[in-house]
Parts: sequence; C-alpha cells; structure tokens
Amino acid sequence: MVRKSIIAIILSCAVFSSYAGTTYTQEEIRELVEPGNPPKEKPADVISSKQSPFSKCKPAAEKVYNKERVAKVIEDSEDTYIIKVWAFDGSVTFKCANGYRVLLGAAYE
Repeated sequence: MVRKSIIAIILSCAVFSSYAGTTYTQEEIRELVEPGNPPKEKPADVISSKQSPFSKCKPAAEKVYNKERVAKVIEDSEDTYIIKVWAFDGSVTFKCANGYRVLLGAAYE
C-alpha cells in the first residue's frame, strides 16, 4: 500500500505540467543530475506532511530509490533521510525528519 502511494505521488508530478516551463526525458535528466547540474526548479510546494516515526518513514522512502526514475539520496543520517526523485516535469523530495514524513514537489523553471 505504501509503495503504491509513493509511486502515485511521484507520478503526480504530472500535476506540475501545466506550470512547468521545461520538460525533460529521463535520459536528459540523468545527464544533468549525475554530474551535479540538476534542472533549475521553481520553489517547492508541500504535497503532504504527516506524523511518521523515523523507523517506518525511512524504509518507505528507500523504496522510492530505484532505477526507474532518476533519484538521489540528499541526506542519510541517524534521524534524517531525504531523497529526491526527478520526473519529466518536476521533482519530488521525500523527507523523513523530526517525526514527520514530508513530500515536496517543484516544477522546473
């Protein structure tokens, strides 16, 4: 159930398509992200925020990290886990910290 929710949220980046100034193929995104030059983004919006113990949040977030989409772990510490996933028209950042699971979405400029 959690995996389906995460995938649905990631795919919800399509919501940004009406606001996005630019879109990219996964190969174009990979060519930008891997050397450290990700696409420029508009300010992120909170998609959802809810209480979630770190012990449950991190494993759910780790499931997002797969090879289907370009993704990068931004922070991985004892009490914070942040992963960013790039879609064709924007990105989703999944953050586990301070007892919360927060999803942020940003369209490309």
